[in-house]
Formats: sequence, C-alpha cells, structure tokens
Amino acid sequence: MILGDTLPATLAARSAATPEQAAFWSRDDDGHWSATNWAEVQRRVGKLAWQLRLLGIGRGDRVALVLPTTPEWEYAQHAVLAAGGVVVGLDASETEANLRHMLHTVQPSALIVDTRAVGDRLSALTQGGTPRIVVAEGEPGPDGLRLDELLARPMPATADLPAAAADDLATIIFTSGSTGQPKGIAYTHAQLVLVGRAILEQFPSIDEGARLACWLPLSNLFQRIINLCALICGAQSWFVRHPAQIMERLPEIRPSLFVGVPRFFEKLYAGIVAQLDARPAPVRTLAHAAWRFACEVRAAERAGLPVAGSRAAIAWLADRLVLSRIRAAMGPNLQFMVSGSAPIPVWLLERFHGLGWLVLEAYGTSENALPIALNTPAAYRFGTVGRPLAHNALVIAEDGEILVRGPALFSGYWGTDPADAGIDDAGFLHTGDLGRVDDSGFLALTGRKSELFKTSTGRRIAPGSIEALIKRVPAVEHAVLVGRNRPFPVAIVDLALPPAADAPGSGDRPSRSQALVEALGERILAACRDLPAYQRPAAILVSPIPFSVDGGQLTANQKLRRQHIEALFARELDALYRDLEEAHDTGHPRFICRRAGAT
Repeated sequence: MILGDTLPATLAARSAATPEQAAFWSRDDDGHWSATNWAEVQRRVGKLAWQLRLLGIGRGDRVALVLPTTPEWEYAQHAVLAAGGVVVGLDASETEANLRHMLHTVQPSALIVDTRAVGDRLSALTQGGTPRIVVAEGEPGPDGLRLDELLARPMPATADLPAAAADDLATIIFTSGSTGQPKGIAYTHAQLVLVGRAILEQFPSIDEGARLACWLPLSNLFQRIINLCALICGAQSWFVRHPAQIMERLPEIRPSLFVGVPRFFEKLYAGIVAQLDARPAPVRTLAHAAWRFACEVRAAERAGLPVAGSRAAIAWLADRLVLSRIRAAMGPNLQFMVSGSAPIPVWLLERFHGLGWLVLEAYGTSENALPIALNTPAAYRFGTVGRPLAHNALVIAEDGEILVRGPALFSGYWGTDPADAGIDDAGFLHTGDLGRVDDSGFLALTGRKSELFKTSTGRRIAPGSIEALIKRVPAVEHAVLVGRNRPFPVAIVDLALPPAADAPGSGDRPSRSQALVEALGERILAACRDLPAYQRPAAILVSPIPFSVDGGQLTANQKLRRQHIEALFARELDALYRDLEEAHDTGHPRFICRRAGAT
C-alpha cells in the first residue's frame, strides 16, 4: 500500500512509485479502451489544480462536482484537493428543492459540471453568490471555462500549490434525504486515508494487479471509497459512464472485485434466470438442476458438513460444464463481490454462491466514513453484515439500536448545531439501525427504528424482511409495507414490466390488467405464507407508475421515500382499509389486491 497523510500526498506517492502503471481506463464510442497511467494522472491533476488556484479557489473553498462517472471526475476531485479546496459531490438527478438546499448549505465557490445546461440550472439555484462554472463538454458557461482547456494549459515550473494538512476538510457528502432534507457530512483527509487503508487490510488480495469497475455515481461516497482503495493499492479503475451498460462492459473489464447495490444483484439474478428459461427444454432443465445441486453442496460446505466424494465430483462436473458458462458474464478474474447500501436477501446470496460467485455483504452509515462491519472471503456468514472493523467500537443498546464510535465518525452535520448529530455524551453515534451480534461476532441487521411501526392491535412490525419476500415475486420492482395504527399491514408495490407493454396499440397495460393483478396477489400470498398472520399483508396496492427519483418515490441512492409514497396513495389506502375492515366486521375477511385508481 502507498499512503500519505492526505489525499494529494497519497496521489503523489502513488505516481512516484508506479508512474507507468495504468490507473484509469476509459472507453470511446468505437469500443476501444485506452489507459491513463499514474504519472499522467498526477500531471493533469497538478495542471488543473493550478488553474483552479488562478480562479481563486483556496484553502477551505467548496467546489461542487456534477459530472458523470468518468476519469474527469477523478481529475477534478484531486485537483480541488490539491488546490486546498473541499469536494462536494452532487447528483444532477436530485430534485430542485434538494439541490437548492445543498447549494445553499455549502455555498460553493465553483461548479465543475457536465454541460452548460447543468451549470445554468445549478447557478440559478445558488443563493448568496455566483460561483465560477467550469463545463466538461459542449458550449462553455458564462465564464468561458472548459475543463479540457484548463487541463491543456501549462503549469509554470515555479507553481506552488498549498500543502493540505491531515486535519483539513477533504469532502462534504450529503445524506440521501429519504425522510427530509439532505444533510451535509464533512470528512477530513486523515479520515479518508484511514478508511482506504482499513478496507484494504480486510481484502489483501486486492493489489496492483486488480481490475475494478467504476460505475456507481461518484456523487456518493460508496464508489469514491473504492477508487481511493485503488489509488492506495495501485489497482486499475475501468470507468463506465452509463450505469445501464455495466453488464455489457463487465466481460471487457474482467474485474477482480465487483461492488454493487442489492438492486443490481437482484436484476443480475433475474436476467440469468430469464436467459436460462429461454433456452430449449433439455438445456434449461440441465442448467437449473446443476445450479440446484451446486447450491446444496455449497450449503453443506458453509455448515461445515462433509461432502461425499461422489457429490463433490458431480458438483465439479456441473460447474465445469454448465455453471462456468453462466459466470462468464462477469469475466474470468472475479474473486468476490461486495454488496452495500441496503440489505440483500439471504436466498440471493445462497443462489449466487451455488453459481460460484461469493457476494459479501457490508454495512455502514453516511455519518461514519469507515464501514461499520463487513464480511470477507476469509470470514463471512450469510444473513449478517460481517464482523465490526477493529477501528469501530460497536454497542447494541437495550432497544436493539446499533451505536458506533471511532476515528472515522463525523463531528456533526455541516452548518447545523452539533447537538443535532445524534452523538451521545460517550461519543457514540445512534445509527437508527437495529441489530444483534451472534456468538461468533457477526452483526445481523434487523430493521430501522424509523421504519418500525405498531398496528392498532399492538403488534410491532419491521417491514424490511417482509418487503424482501414480496420482491421475490416476479415483476415486483419495489415494495413498501405500511400499517402504522391500522389493524393490518398493507403493501404498496410497483412493477417491472416489459417496455412493449406501454407501446401504443398494445391494448390494456399489464399493470392495469385485473387478471395480472389477481395473479400477482396470489404469488405474494404464497411468498408470505410462512410469516405470522399479523405480519402478512392483508392487501396489495399496485402503483400505476414505476417508482423513480424524478417522481420523488426514490432517493438518488435508490432508497425508498416511504413517507412520500404513503402520502401519495393516502386516498387509495383509506378506501382499501375501509373495505378490509368492512369484510372483517361482517365475518368474511378477504385478501384484496387492487391497482391504485381502481374501485
């Protein structure tokens, strides 16, 4: 590992240690990948940092980055840091209200944006000053500044950039704002360097020879930490500008490690199953049988049970002839995958493990830059988020809430009273997550305190695990369980349907088809049949529209805005509960599955 006490020092040390080694890979429109080595990265960062200094960016100045997932994001980030500034990553898909709030909170001195349209939009939302605007592509903004032109300008031999201190601020990130306005969280150089080192200590196989896919939004700290790990260990980052193209690019990238969010893994699984089901019957039957058998063998291995020689031989043959062909979608170098940001269903981890892919779940919170706990190839347990990292002190409170304290913990939300940080007198952050630690030290999450609700019958319900069951039903994209102070829980779902379903002339949309709605209800009932009666949804309400960031149902991190969704369907829910209670009062309780807007 190559480390400095700040991010600019770490980049300089990396460039000096492996100057000719490929750092960033980018793909042109013709499908050709080209590399930029560490020496060139350092040169571009230095030139851009000098130009930012000439624009007046100095120590402590905030610079907002609104760029796609490209090497330019990294050049801009490291240049801001080298100039002494503070990086603020923003997502252009955020609502105008949230963007206005975030810009007002950090008061940026400059904006580095993808296009002039984005720059003009953000400039109009900025209050208390007019930031300089640097545009990456197309027509420059009112300042006439283009990123490529700044990168092309020479840097004087006598140029003197300020040296950042370890305790200087490096970045401000924003929470997703799923229950209110996003909040700014600031981290220092020392904290981020600590995070990168601590993560790599858990994964020693990720080294200079590793290939990593950079495809998640860089406005979020999740992907940026992976890139920081690549910088420290000298791994190569392959940038995928359009996240929807990631599956097409993976066979080209051939990653050593792949990091994603649960929704990616759910879609990956659904895509594999759909492809298998489209094959001729003999091939389909053989593939599913091989996969089931491999899952049984892997389950025995995880449980520490012996696997007979004959079964091991069959599993080896099934893997070689069938499963290895499916795994080719991720390339031949994959060691393991990591899932974060939200819980992932255990059944999905088990199915992937049977296929030969080890997916390791990790857990963290925006207020603690270092993951709180994570599974590793050497120590993992499905259904948990792994063991707490040594740098974190973790306590489970009497009510089950997870409390954490450590050197990567934030000191308070930017621009607010430190007393609002949720940190107690002993220095522990109250995460709002519920969990338990087993006898082997593995942490399992059991829900969110804010999502727990009590029905009018006095039953407490944690919706997460129930929603995960509902999402196993084909076509269900998202599920939100509601029922606070109501007699029964009800689930609101939206559907993932083929684009052709919405084409003009295609007839009644499947999402509006009563036959589909009734079939959906039967499948959801079957998926929830093993739950206690009080946890099973008494009704399903099918959304007529897909949940989206633009629609306000999802955050930029794809988390559910539960309060917004429940408010959106308040009238339909009231009518649904009236029908449920009437049926119950008459002695003929029934399950209802209804599309929103129907009577």
